[in-house]
Amino acid sequence: MFKNAYEGVRKIYTAQIMALIATVLMLIGTVLGLTGMKTGEATSAGEGLLVGGGALVLIAAILMIVGAIMDILGVNRAAKDEDAFKNALIALCVGILANILISAFSSNPIVSSIGKAAATVTEMLASFFICTGIMNLAGRLGDGATQARGQSVRTLLLCIWAVAAVLNFLAALFVNDGTMQTILGVIAIAASLVSIVAYFLYLGLLRRARAMLEK
Repeated sequence: MFKNAYEGVRKIYTAQIMALIATVLMLIGTVLGLTGMKTGEATSAGEGLLVGGGALVLIAAILMIVGAIMDILGVNRAAKDEDAFKNALIALCVGILANILISAFSSNPIVSSIGKAAATVTEMLASFFICTGIMNLAGRLGDGATQARGQSVRTLLLCIWAVAAVLNFLAALFVNDGTMQTILGVIAIAASLVSIVAYFLYLGLLRRARAMLEK
């Protein structure tokens, strides 16, 4: 009945799996990097940990880029059947602009922190509108259970993304040297853990929506 929505949600689901893998790799890479710094860059073990951590972070970044592209394609496809996905698409596009701002002004901690906060907010809004779109589709299909599930997941995601936004904002405030670099790493790990919880909740709803639309 909603072929475009099904194909779109399927792409969004795949994109979120890639984002989850990227977040886990980023978390491991950060831990390896912190361990390498504590071990000492001059030692072979410390150098190996730093190189390994850097490689994982690079792979994570590539996965995030590919996942983001697939996410946009999926949302755009689903928007043909449900208007709420159009709002999600706008939020994703604004998020891309925020990430460009972060890259362009990475040396400016204030602009960078604002950009990171904006990127997190737009990601939160995109998830909100996608959940809303799923709820609307479930209502049109008479699937009350999925509609209720979407409501609870949407509320939980808002709370989790708010915590992640605060953590990312705090991380951006610290100067990237010495002890502050360790604090930055710890906050980044905390933000990653919070994001992983959100991804699992989000993936559960997307999987349920995919099954609903496949019928």
